[in-house]
Amino acid sequence: MNSTGTHDQVIVHWPHDALGSFRCDNWGPLPFAHPAMISVVPTSTSVRAITYAQQLASGLGGAFLRMSSSVQRVVCNGPGPLGCRGHQQSASSCVLALVGDGGPLNDYSGALAHWISLLAHDPRYRVVPICPPSGRSSMLGALPSGLQDRKILEWTRSPVDAVPGVLGAADLISRDYRVFISYRQEDGQNHADDLFAALAYAGFDVFLDRVRIDAGAHIPDRIREELVHKAIVLVLETPLVGKSAWVAQEVAIAASSRLGILAVQFPGGTRIASLSSRRRYVLKPIDYDRSIDRLTKVGIEEIYRRVADLHRFWLVRRRYQIQRALSNTLLHRGLTNHRITANSCLDVVPSWNPRTTCSIRTSPRMADLEDFRDLDYSTALPDRWHRAVLAPGTLAAGERQVNMRWLSDRLKAGLFDETDIKRVSDLLADTTTTELK
Repeated sequence: MNSTGTHDQVIVHWPHDALGSFRCDNWGPLPFAHPAMISVVPTSTSVRAITYAQQLASGLGGAFLRMSSSVQRVVCNGPGPLGCRGHQQSASSCVLALVGDGGPLNDYSGALAHWISLLAHDPRYRVVPICPPSGRSSMLGALPSGLQDRKILEWTRSPVDAVPGVLGAADLISRDYRVFISYRQEDGQNHADDLFAALAYAGFDVFLDRVRIDAGAHIPDRIREELVHKAIVLVLETPLVGKSAWVAQEVAIAASSRLGILAVQFPGGTRIASLSSRRRYVLKPIDYDRSIDRLTKVGIEEIYRRVADLHRFWLVRRRYQIQRALSNTLLHRGLTNHRITANSCLDVVPSWNPRTTCSIRTSPRMADLEDFRDLDYSTALPDRWHRAVLAPGTLAAGERQVNMRWLSDRLKAGLFDETDIKRVSDLLADTTTTELK
């Protein structure tokens, strides 16, 4: 096995002009567990379709630049989507981002036909149809029959809104978008409701206490459980928020759990002292209608954009932090024979058996069923306690964690908290043990 794993490149193809030529950008190093190839292809050579595709490619580049301070772009004069070396990388996701403009489809690059021919028998290949607002019907009519059952991604403001969906299709970021709204009911309920509706419509799993806490539930445990299950916390800084002990507690839990935090300051709103200005968005006059005391459509869209941007960055960063912390601790214990795999597992050869591989699945948020299912694709053999999930929030109280511990026992797959990194390393380095529990 290789040591510690490396940062892999992401290849992005995008149309350079209306003559059918493509530019190829190689991005790296990036904190992803596996490489990916993303081909941004317009549905035709129309100026509008090509412009939309170029905007999406630019948005992808901007996302990569925010994810790593050391990332660089190398321009390759490669053959474009069809002949790229990304097709030959067995661990690489191959995503075709098909960007429409509301007009007819002309597969001038040949990429669409190539992807369709591979969709049925190669799980690496995915197609993401993307279109302008209210363009779903025309896009659906233009797609070939093999793609008419695919979900079409409509952007709100620009094609850049499709970046999270494309990165999710490439398995570079999580496709489950989770956000917790923290607010003071007396003056924040309407704003929270508006944002809940907008984020839920955009595909986020949104926690709002008024909607998501069942009658009779123990509120402190439920809130803590939901917080560690989310990726970011959206704090509404209204004038009365400083009087809310609940909001102060939620922000403290989010900070200690190293979740992403975005504060939105309303006119006359009270700033939460523990949050720095870089984590705050101050509403502009165009974002807020004082006459009705409500967010405008522009304001809701701006907050959504910032939440989506922070969400994709924070999940990647959290997983990378946990992986590196575990890898560094293993190195300190003398376990150099380990690597990060394509499904975000860290495969380790333990001291107690050089012919055994233990697979540790790392998660940036509370463990869920999908983390245990992903262990089925790991190197370690099942039913021997050589597999485990390492995730924050494992020690939290609540029904979700009771279920995960039950699942852990049934599958003989360990369940560890982020704070257990040293204990996991000790188990792997201890020559007297034969179990990863």
